[in-house]
Amino acid sequence: MVLCDDGECSVCLLPFSRSDRIPRVLHCRHTFCDPCLETMSQARNGLLTVGCPLCRRVTCVGRGLSLQEALWVNSKLWERIPEDTKEGEEEEKEEDRRKQIAQEEGMKAKQQQAECASSRSSGTKLKLPAFFRRFTLTKRHQERIVPGSNVEMKSWRRLSTEDAV
Repeated sequence: MVLCDDGECSVCLLPFSRSDRIPRVLHCRHTFCDPCLETMSQARNGLLTVGCPLCRRVTCVGRGLSLQEALWVNSKLWERIPEDTKEGEEEEKEEDRRKQIAQEEGMKAKQQQAECASSRSSGTKLKLPAFFRRFTLTKRHQERIVPGSNVEMKSWRRLSTEDAV
């Protein structure tokens, strides 16, 4: 059963590369890219372990070793990966441009939030509709004491039209 193309990671479905998506082999002989292996790895009892998402076999990495140090690169796939040249540079430029646009949008959003906060603090008071002004909690609460009970009762009263204005 083939889940994906031979030149791409079966977890993220992105093609392997020589720079950031290096194909590494687990002990079960299944191959995944570095970022996916980092995401799947867990530290247990001082050991770094990776559970294979295809066969569920666990690969243990020795103490003090990283995944890059402990796992082999799949040489068959490595040879088929084209060397990163102008395509990689173009992708990096495109990614840098996207990051710059995102930062500019973030700055605009922060400015809008600051403007909104300054307009709120300018002394604007919230005006309630007339319906809510009719109801208020009485300042002097009425107490009713029931023999054998320690419950305090508070009551609401409706203001007349003269009191509401």
